Amino acid sequence: MKKIGIFCVGTGGHVLPAKNLITQLNDEGIDLDKFIIITDERGSQYLKNLDIKIYILDIYRSKIGLFGYVLNIYRVIKTLLEIRTIIKKEEIKISLSTGSYIAPIASLLSFTFRIKYYGQEQNIYAGLGNKVTSFLPGLIFTSYPETKNIKKKKTIYVGPIINKDIVKINKTNNAEFLTIGVQGGSQGSEQINSYLYKFLNENNTIKVNFLHITGKDKLDNNLNFKNYSQFDFIENMSEYYEKINLQISRSGGGALEAAYLGIPQVLIPFKHGTTSSHQHLNAQYLDNLGAAIVVNSYNEFENILLNVINDYEGIKREMFNNVNIQIGNNEITRYLKEAFNE
Repeated sequence: MKKIGIFCVGTGGHVLPAKNLITQLNDEGIDLDKFIIITDERGSQYLKNLDIKIYILDIYRSKIGLFGYVLNIYRVIKTLLEIRTIIKKEEIKISLSTGSYIAPIASLLSFTFRIKYYGQEQNIYAGLGNKVTSFLPGLIFTSYPETKNIKKKKTIYVGPIINKDIVKINKTNNAEFLTIGVQGGSQGSEQINSYLYKFLNENNTIKVNFLHITGKDKLDNNLNFKNYSQFDFIENMSEYYEKINLQISRSGGGALEAAYLGIPQVLIPFKHGTTSSHQHLNAQYLDNLGAAIVVNSYNEFENILLNVINDYEGIKREMFNNVNIQIGNNEITRYLKEAFNE
């Protein structure tokens, strides 16, 4: 029986797009027993409600780039052999990776077994995994046009993958209270959390609601701010987006989701480690479109937030544009369905 192998590891930014594609493909007629997911412990937490066979492996993740993989080559080889066994056992004929540190393994084994390979890159500056993958056969779908750090002839721009249940809504601020959503990605952001707490301690926000997604294990039950609610994780993001008029967040691949919905954003790019390049470029792209404002310090954060609170409609007209963000769900599922039906 022909099966599709889905390779997704790490944060929700890599796993949730895979989950969204599986859900859409299932709605379009491909049974869930035709999918096999290969992930790690971190990634598995986002797949708990999915009735699919899931393999959870101990997949090495380097924090020092390519050098880390060289030093830990025995762990990489161990993972290669484990996944090789799964591919043979499950008779996987099509593979899809949503990037990160599993992408080179997925593409190499797909090449070895002559499996049709597809990848997905969420950021405008491709990560090491997809950069390596682009030297092997296959096609990589990109969320941003003109994606950098990757072989261009191996990519096709389709736009981001979003949850199919999230629909565009008319974002007007007719309510008495402005509602601001705050999130730092699936893992949360200590910097954004600290900025928000400082702002709430120092400023009168009596006519503003804050919906704050702190990130896993980052709830603070000692907080006592007015018109403030916090959650470590929200499963149904549609309800969150429907309530907010503006979002404060990092600038990972998920920033395109709010932009697609027409929600203005204040973006605080992550400045450290391997994600700094793509976060900065993602944010700059959305800033140039007029879909977001980038801030680089607490003072900038405080000033723009006070301006928004004092005159939301005026700031929205002056600093934000109505943009059209292309989404990639239908195009990616079309490729996968055609490959599955061959």
